[in-house]
Amino acid sequence: MGRTRRFAAETVAEAYLALLKNRGIDRLFVNAGTDFAPIVEAYARRPASGLDLPEIVVCAHENLAVSMAHGAFLGDGRPQAVMLHTSVGTANAVCGVLTAARSRVPLLVTAGRTPLFEDGAPGARDAGIHWAQEMYDQAGMLREFVKWDYELRDGVQIETVVDRALDVAHTQPAGPVYLTLPREVLARPANGLDARDGPTTAPAPASPDPTAVDRLADHLAGARHPVIVTASTGADPCTAPLLDDLCRRFSIGVLEYKPRYVNVPSGNPLHQGYDLNPALTEADVLCFLDVDVPWTPVSAEPRDETVVVQCGPDPHFTAYPIRGHRSDLSIVTNTRSLLTALTSALSDRTTAIDPDRRARLTETARRNRESRQLTLDTATRSRGPIDKTFMNWALAQVRPSDSVIVNEYWARPEFLTDLEPGSFFGTPPAGGLGWGLPAALGVRLARPDRTVIATVGDGSYMFANPAACHHAMQAHNLPLLTIIATNDRWAAVQNSALTMYPDGHAAASADEISTFARLDPVPAFEKYAEASGGYGEHVTERADLVPALRRGLQAVREDGRHALINVHCS
Repeated sequence: MGRTRRFAAETVAEAYLALLKNRGIDRLFVNAGTDFAPIVEAYARRPASGLDLPEIVVCAHENLAVSMAHGAFLGDGRPQAVMLHTSVGTANAVCGVLTAARSRVPLLVTAGRTPLFEDGAPGARDAGIHWAQEMYDQAGMLREFVKWDYELRDGVQIETVVDRALDVAHTQPAGPVYLTLPREVLARPANGLDARDGPTTAPAPASPDPTAVDRLADHLAGARHPVIVTASTGADPCTAPLLDDLCRRFSIGVLEYKPRYVNVPSGNPLHQGYDLNPALTEADVLCFLDVDVPWTPVSAEPRDETVVVQCGPDPHFTAYPIRGHRSDLSIVTNTRSLLTALTSALSDRTTAIDPDRRARLTETARRNRESRQLTLDTATRSRGPIDKTFMNWALAQVRPSDSVIVNEYWARPEFLTDLEPGSFFGTPPAGGLGWGLPAALGVRLARPDRTVIATVGDGSYMFANPAACHHAMQAHNLPLLTIIATNDRWAAVQNSALTMYPDGHAAASADEISTFARLDPVPAFEKYAEASGGYGEHVTERADLVPALRRGLQAVREDGRHALINVHCS
């Protein structure tokens, strides 16, 4: 940043908001309360002050605010900020903050703080809740999930505090930070703000150690069956073509394990599919690129003789309390830097590469493609209830080329071919329900020229506070298509019980499992959309699904209305 600029701020609240905008924060997602009075006044005085402040995005629930900010970051990669109502708003937002933390999404999460003083100072307590809402340690609710937390003490700190927050949030591995804003501090006179001008820049990511890159290149060049495994490298869309080129040029298999992004083009001829277990058996070198859970030990593990490499900004995921996956070589690195360095290193080792391994890897890729196509063909020929494979087939038939899919349940990239980098965002690793629909709203806000499709289950839809979500769609003119797979149960609860106790009493009694897993009678979800001015439709028959999806897309793309298709499935 360069020269110093003077902001014509009368209060600390105005100085804070003006500095956010100056630092590249274009939106402030809010769920307001009594702590917002100085913020409200700052926006009301904007015609007189002439200050450039972030756009306010009002959200009717805190999970909507945090998850929508999460989605907006996915949509445009720009910094996002949230402001919540003191302790109670923070409590409602904890799950969303955990989700952002495990997804390594940088958010500036802020909240008012119950007024410090009982009387005397501007902004002191003037309502009964100001005693009941105060906590000894408000930030303690989410301290484990944020990289930094602090409380603004005075206006003289504004520049240091804002820059520190954004710097920490964007330093790799990225993640949310938390700042509390006492009402009395926000209300104090600022008498102008002198601050450096211009947006903050993220610290340069870590480059891999050259010696470690050489070791990895030696392993990959000398392997008979090397496989690179990724789940989330596509968070940086620029890495997808780099990974594609690396694998093609040097005959390395690539496998997407529970992908949360488009990590590599699906047309890569060496794509080993989406099932990790065969690779654990066949590969003699497994390189995991930023994979938080490389394998589930109770199910399968790499062979003893297989070389296991883990790479990423924090390859051992030190924020996880326990994680014991073996690693024979660990490299702290930014993925883009690693792929660039590795391409250069392997260029010097092409003579060491087994000329026959490309054919072996290509054959495995071919078998996987044929198996997936057989699964789809079987689903399209089947009769009876709609299943989730058929839903994927139907979505593939109607999906516009400009669409972005935000998935929290049933959409599977392996069945949705020709996805471009940045066109698919999958369920975050922590699995806190209710992320998908509000995140889709954030993506739509950040990418107004794209068709956004939210693919969710009935459970995740209900957790998303759907009334608040549909209210936001209408209030902020964010038409998107929501497709719900409604199976009247918590499938994860049922599957977990049967996996852990396959021969147990619960397995023998469907009623015992359904007591915990059942969701019926589920509401007529399509009515939520209709109640907020959108288009809704309920589908129960296979033949009706594709036409219904087309009508939903027409409502979104041609009529500018949000739409919901409620699909009853098995």
